[in-house]
Amino acid sequence: MTDASALLERLLDTPAATAPAYAGDGRLYALHDAAGSAQIWEWPADGGPPRPRTAHADACAFVAGLPDGGAIFGRDAAGDERVQLFHLPPQGEARPLTNNPAAIHGWGAVSPDGLRIAYTSNARHPAHADAWVMEIASGEARLVADVEGPHELPAWRPDGQAVILSTAPRTFESTLFLVPLDGSPREELTPHEGDARHMNPRWKSDGSGFWLLTDRGRDFLGVAFLVPGAAPQWLHVPDGDVEKLEPSPDQTMLAVAVNEGGYSSLRFLDAATGAMVSAPEHPPGVITKLAWAPDGKCLAFDLAGFSMPSGLHIARPDAPGTVTRHRAPDLPALASWDTVFFPAHDGRDLPGFLAFPQGNRPEAGWPVLVWVHGGPAMQALPNWRPDLQAILAMGIAVLVPNVRGSTGYGVAYAALDDREKRLDSVADLASAHRWLAAREDVDGTRIGVMGQSYGGWMVLAAVTEHPELWACGVDFYGIARWKTFFERTGPWRIGHRAAEYGDPVQDAELLERLSPLNRAERIRCPMLVAQGLTDPRVPPHESEQIVSVLRGRNVPVEYLTFADEGHGFTKRANRRRVYAAVTAFLRQHLLGR
Repeated sequence: MTDASALLERLLDTPAATAPAYAGDGRLYALHDAAGSAQIWEWPADGGPPRPRTAHADACAFVAGLPDGGAIFGRDAAGDERVQLFHLPPQGEARPLTNNPAAIHGWGAVSPDGLRIAYTSNARHPAHADAWVMEIASGEARLVADVEGPHELPAWRPDGQAVILSTAPRTFESTLFLVPLDGSPREELTPHEGDARHMNPRWKSDGSGFWLLTDRGRDFLGVAFLVPGAAPQWLHVPDGDVEKLEPSPDQTMLAVAVNEGGYSSLRFLDAATGAMVSAPEHPPGVITKLAWAPDGKCLAFDLAGFSMPSGLHIARPDAPGTVTRHRAPDLPALASWDTVFFPAHDGRDLPGFLAFPQGNRPEAGWPVLVWVHGGPAMQALPNWRPDLQAILAMGIAVLVPNVRGSTGYGVAYAALDDREKRLDSVADLASAHRWLAAREDVDGTRIGVMGQSYGGWMVLAAVTEHPELWACGVDFYGIARWKTFFERTGPWRIGHRAAEYGDPVQDAELLERLSPLNRAERIRCPMLVAQGLTDPRVPPHESEQIVSVLRGRNVPVEYLTFADEGHGFTKRANRRRVYAAVTAFLRQHLLGR
């Protein structure tokens, strides 16, 4: 077996680059974590060596290129998600564009002339993300629409005189509105009946309409062209969600990324007909961002996989393969992962990813860790996870299921855990345990469960609903009680979360039944709990409650806190600490060492 501690150190020290964005002069920006947290790096247009452009302890949230070669980026403080906006000139230091540490500034888009930005801010009221426009040079900003609830500003109209406002009151409902900057009434661009998503709008330069991703009347997101107020004209409708869409600078071609069982497939389409132009070969993995070069000759994208951290790649519509712009150093051979399906209690097959350690199987079979994604409207993807690779190197197999309620398998599948059906997804974890325990290569007495955020709630629900099954549990910032969660989570999240989980008043009885804290006396197994103390989504009180009850009952529990982290562990030093704690915990409770 590989030395897990040494492997973890090596994998944590391996840098990743994500979220590419071209500037108008051809230089490429991206987020790069070589210094320990995601910072802005620049790859020069002439192909010269990359260089860091920011050096902060806290991670940068995004970067967007400007026509003059500069960029806009966002950064919060210690993971509190109250992002501030900054202007990075082509040369020299960044300067702040916003300076309100109490407000969240949501990134929108750069205006067609490159002189203004659109963004959202909840400065007026913490629950409402209003629409703002700012002159980059002067920093002069003005409110263009005050709204109720969370919103985004994904695009400008080509004439620069209006922006698109996107609403998302529920996970699978979003509507687009046109907001003129002259104060005229806003116009609904996507009138429709029933739930449907309208996402990623990209205007045609003549102003006649825009390309977008939508699932109106479908189970999956597809590519369509939409004339404002009319029905979508479908262009590309595969049996899987189209998750990314970017037109080429001359608007003759569309670059898209399609979700195929969690793996991304890059495709180039004819913008007028949707016909496939090419599908460049690339390693199997996950794409999170597409960016066309200003001359339209190539496309940059990031790509991460189970065995590789995210790197930057270049594709050309007329070439069969891709060129790597940034790739991490060569790594040792890592465990391979398979796509699997296991039966649920109601007879349906549930998807997931399964990996076994390298080397000889123990006589009793491998112990297993079941890793549960958050969301819940998310999908476990074949992504880079140093912690899971280290766990495999220890001699512990890993199953990553996509239980009912996960995205990526259609709207109907994602709705299977809604509200009163919430515990059906927890039963899926019991089904995963049953399937694993029946295998000859698994030791059914040594199966643990781990998750983060909503996945942390799933862990707590699993060890309270089915306490006899689990050898141990690892909960990263999970919800212990829905009542206290709704009382303390960020005000801007309450309406959207209530639509998913249940109304904290009208559905109070249901939410109390779904609160693991109320059944914590059933927990038998040792627990590890980790929490960022600036977390605005799942505040520390949730972890503190469950830890307090476990300690009061003398159930073995370890509790790790991080003063400079929010909803996730973004700094390399903190990841090193928490992953070391997880591997030590699993070594004791799944390997008995």
